[in-house]
Amino acid sequence: MDEQKRLKILSGRLAVDAYRLAHAQLHSRGWHKGIPDEHTPLLKVMLKALGRQSFNSLGEFEDASEELNAEEFGDAEKGWK
Repeated sequence: MDEQKRLKILSGRLAVDAYRLAHAQLHSRGWHKGIPDEHTPLLKVMLKALGRQSFNSLGEFEDASEELNAEEFGDAEKGWK
């Protein structure tokens, strides 16, 4: 994998981590009626950040991230765990 693609994936992972943290904070206050309305902007921020890294969808990013995992850590189907 070329370095530019690897850096895009790593930047995408930071966006996903930021989304996860914000999502956890949103739900840490317990369920309330506004959660769906508050969740949508979090998702949009993450998807926009992934778009800046040239990923057209979350699925496309996940596939690229898995490819990097396989490259860095080996292919689990070939015995790495």
